[in-house]
Amino acid sequence: MTLALDKLQKLLCERLCEDVRIERRPDGAVMLHTHFRFPDGDHYPIHLSQTDTGGLRLSDKGHTLMHISYDHDIDGFMDGTRGMLLERIMNESGLQWEKGGGALCYDTPPERLPEAIFRFGQALTQVYDLTFLSRSNVGSAFYDDLHDLLSDLVDEAKIKRNYHLEIDNAQVYPVDYRIEGKNDTPLFVYGIPTQDKARLATIMLSHFHLHKIRFESILVFQNQPEIPRVDLARLSDVGGDMISSLDANEDFHRKITQRAAA
Repeated sequence: MTLALDKLQKLLCERLCEDVRIERRPDGAVMLHTHFRFPDGDHYPIHLSQTDTGGLRLSDKGHTLMHISYDHDIDGFMDGTRGMLLERIMNESGLQWEKGGGALCYDTPPERLPEAIFRFGQALTQVYDLTFLSRSNVGSAFYDDLHDLLSDLVDEAKIKRNYHLEIDNAQVYPVDYRIEGKNDTPLFVYGIPTQDKARLATIMLSHFHLHKIRFESILVFQNQPEIPRVDLARLSDVGGDMISSLDANEDFHRKITQRAAA
């Protein structure tokens, strides 16, 4: 069977012109109608306007974050690993925040509007798809990012991941990262992506204190405000310095380098 390429090309052009069109609403707003949809069936509301430089701007007018807010806390969504992935998507796709608010936009020359429509729709889909990251996947990415940041500051040879001390039942009390510290005092670094890990770290650190283990500790949170106050208070009683998130770059750099051996 031979494909009738000319007929397919004609059909493709006709259907794309039917399915992607410009509409002016009664209030004067200009909208682009496409087949991009949220999981609940709503179309992506893509607004079209002219920029001050004569180009075109596509904007979702904040609807993507609004849909995400139905099932997720936006402040939490914008922090931690999801926040870093969101920033990466924006950098790679060309998305911007419109006027510093919650609307996502994309600027394009008029002659590249067809390409811009699909790039914008694809980018909004990638942003929304961050909601499908499971807690375990996010946690795994968090630990990988934490390891990368530690490796940037400390010689890899001085870092031991999932370290076990020479104590009874050592396999039950692993240290996320054991780093050679100053004055021969080891530095234990724990990643805290969830409430459960905060409780587990409290138990492990308490056990080390009970056995009079000599160490210093730093607790690095994925998003500290998400940890309930009572769990945070218990952890602070047994732990050392705390770093609120991986985005606290200066705090992370200062506290790690102050305690890690040169």
